[in-house]
Amino acid sequence: MKINIRKALDEDIDIFVAFAAKLSMFNRSNHSIECKYDHYELVLEAIKQKAEITFNNRNEDTLILIAEIDDLPVGYALGKIFEEEYTADNGTGKIGLIDEVFVDYGARGLGIGKTLIREVACWVQERGTNRIKLHVYSWNVNAKRLYEKCGFKEYAVSFEKFI
Repeated sequence: MKINIRKALDEDIDIFVAFAAKLSMFNRSNHSIECKYDHYELVLEAIKQKAEITFNNRNEDTLILIAEIDDLPVGYALGKIFEEEYTADNGTGKIGLIDEVFVDYGARGLGIGKTLIREVACWVQERGTNRIKLHVYSWNVNAKRLYEKCGFKEYAVSFEKFI
């Protein structure tokens, strides 16, 4: 088994869009029952359109990585660098963001997620940025454990209520 992490190529747009959709479906399948009664097919279509726009407009502040096992795509990561707003209580200046990470079920436990995170973090650091953040749903215990193993610490919590 040969694991490879590589930068996305122009011809990888369909792979990227498919993984963005898989990530959304994974997230949705784990949300509370209340949100499952909206028009998810519209949400999923918007996710795919946003992924296409992100892919087609990537620049030096965007990194898309594709993870492969034996040349078959099994996961991806989307990293970004942006200027933090001056209203940010946790610091201003350039900051990295691991915006999306997903690994197919059958490829989990092989260190691919950790490698994707490490590669995005190295890219951020090489670009002269010394902070990186990510977001995770509270129910995603496995991802939270992985992020903590990679040195991330919780710094914000958001709440939601259906009324």
